[in-house]
Amino acid sequence: MSRLLNSMFVLATLSTVWLAANVVAADEVQIGNSLNEFVAAFNEKNAEKLAACWTETATHTDRETGERTEGRAAIQADFTKVFTAQPGIKLSASMTRAKMVTADVAQVEGQTTVIGGDGVPVESVFSAIMTRSGEKWLFDSIEETTAPIPATPADALQQLEWLIGEWTDESGDVKVRTTFRWSANRAFLLRSFVAESADGNVLEGTQVIGWDANLLQIRSWTFNSDGSFGSSSWSKNENSWMAKSSQTSANGDISSGTYVLEQVDENSFTLQLIGHEINGEPQPASAAATINRVVSSVEVSPSANK
Repeated sequence: MSRLLNSMFVLATLSTVWLAANVVAADEVQIGNSLNEFVAAFNEKNAEKLAACWTETATHTDRETGERTEGRAAIQADFTKVFTAQPGIKLSASMTRAKMVTADVAQVEGQTTVIGGDGVPVESVFSAIMTRSGEKWLFDSIEETTAPIPATPADALQQLEWLIGEWTDESGDVKVRTTFRWSANRAFLLRSFVAESADGNVLEGTQVIGWDANLLQIRSWTFNSDGSFGSSSWSKNENSWMAKSSQTSANGDISSGTYVLEQVDENSFTLQLIGHEINGEPQPASAAATINRVVSSVEVSPSANK
């Protein structure tokens, strides 16, 4: 992928860090693997294997009802009942933040989506304490609450409205000018950009950012003037956003990575690509770029397209 395309891939699929920087790489991998094992055991409907992801004295608390389950055996019994009542139930989960409390204790936050037999997804957010057990991390406590589901795409995308307007990045060899605007009925955020390299090569692109009411997450789709295209799944981590992205180049190369977008103030944000791979080969992490608002640009008011 050329320098121009690489820069455009960073700016075409926005995102943020999967885990907080204070989690060392080895712990990050182990915590992620433990969460994946938990999800796999749930989707296998294997209550015993699922219970093994918890410590003997673990607790689960439903913040809304106040219901508290104590101990691995009780947790296993609860999951057995769930799987018997809803054999088609499925779970997906992701972490949004992890912080090392000690070398063997981590505080983890994330979100889950459960799809029951009726096919209706229910999204929750959780806060967990995990403890190290050899090469694995076990749940010692989880507190969980149902996340509010946006009533409309506009409600879901409201938290990205600060991007509306014109932005520029002239810090590197590639100068990029970007515009964000609402679509009709505020159903999507539309991003268009023009990037020009020092040797005069120009790349243009369009990105559509929308709300997936089935997966209950913000997603985006990007189309570039060279024939490349990509998609991203977005999630929020405090003041920054993560977009786990993949892109197919015009020659068929497959690129992937996670983009970190963090708002600095109302007129600037930083953007960085991490975990970048091309055809499965790891690439060096890019430095964070600072994107600045063109203050003279005409802002779109919140009610402009209602």
